[in-house]
Amino acid sequence: MRIHSIDAIRGLAILGILFLNITFHQNFYTGYAFFEEPLLSDDIISLVNALFLDGRFRSLFCLLFGAGLAIQFEHCQSRGYDFLTFAKSRLKWLFVFGLMHSVFIFGGDILLYYSFCAFLILKSFSLSQGDLKKKSLNFLVIGSVIMLLVGVISAFFYDFGGELPLRASEVYSEEVAQWQSSYLFQIETQVTFQAISIIVAPFTMLWQSMGLMMFGAYLYRNGFFNQGFSSAAFIKVAAIAIVTSIATTLPLIMIESVTADVTPMLSSVPAIFCALVYAHLLVKVKNTAAWWYQSLVNCGKVAFTLYLTQSIAMAVLFRIVMPAYFPDFAFTVTMLDLLIITLAFTAIQIVLANVMTKHFRQGPFEAIWRKLYLHSFYKKRTKEHLAL
Repeated sequence: MRIHSIDAIRGLAILGILFLNITFHQNFYTGYAFFEEPLLSDDIISLVNALFLDGRFRSLFCLLFGAGLAIQFEHCQSRGYDFLTFAKSRLKWLFVFGLMHSVFIFGGDILLYYSFCAFLILKSFSLSQGDLKKKSLNFLVIGSVIMLLVGVISAFFYDFGGELPLRASEVYSEEVAQWQSSYLFQIETQVTFQAISIIVAPFTMLWQSMGLMMFGAYLYRNGFFNQGFSSAAFIKVAAIAIVTSIATTLPLIMIESVTADVTPMLSSVPAIFCALVYAHLLVKVKNTAAWWYQSLVNCGKVAFTLYLTQSIAMAVLFRIVMPAYFPDFAFTVTMLDLLIITLAFTAIQIVLANVMTKHFRQGPFEAIWRKLYLHSFYKKRTKEHLAL
């Protein structure tokens, strides 16, 4: 039986991730360049992102990815399938989708990374609840320490090639021109970023991501997605989320040398607790018939399609439409402009998800993925039976 709260949480995550990715969709090579005279709207949006958004949706996706693997583990056990064979077939094709997405559309792809993380922990899903919890918490502690250390070192002791270019600088103008010069350059940039991300993953987010996936599996088996936390546990988690969010955001406000590019590392710990708070709140309203909740559920059911659609739509908008019809857009766009675009496209995604789920069981990309991994799984299974 499908757990609607998981769909709702996934729906929130897929809609929320665009609010953070939009700056890199606009220009993956430069990201968002601030103005020489800081805009109040930029400062406010950056603060809101640091307090409520940065890392939160990545953490939600990791938790849900682990919960999904735990569901598949139960499914395989009930049908007598080999879980490792089934899961590897799914992850192999997810990796392919992620690779194509990261190379040709958006270098900030998460599919490739999540499939890579999941491959490394598949055997953990056969552990007992106690061992799974212990292992997940160990990974989370190790990963959080690594992320905080990298964040502190990046903020205070290391100069990543000097200050980030400002909007009116020659460096920024040259980088914009280079990014818009050719699609081949964009591919090269995206490939380079993904290669570096995979190489440095063990020294950054890998351990925390694997820990979150295993903890998501533990939460699912513990009934969290049906009942949430107890009142006492929720108060503790919410208090930690508030305190850590404020504590890790203060350096960004008070210390000039701490730039926004280290925010994901500093916010990695509060992101875990905030993600758990968001998930708990959606679990607690799972029986509501409110249109917004049902819309989140529908978005969660077609999250794979929405994720890829986001990238395709943003690539068309920022790499084709804007350079052709608004050539000065890269030099005048503000965070408020990007927020308005995100809100508009969020509304489009909600409508699209509601229409798709009304007429179809799956989104188009979900259907393609399912067909591919089931074909691989049954082909492998047939070969094994023939070998016997």
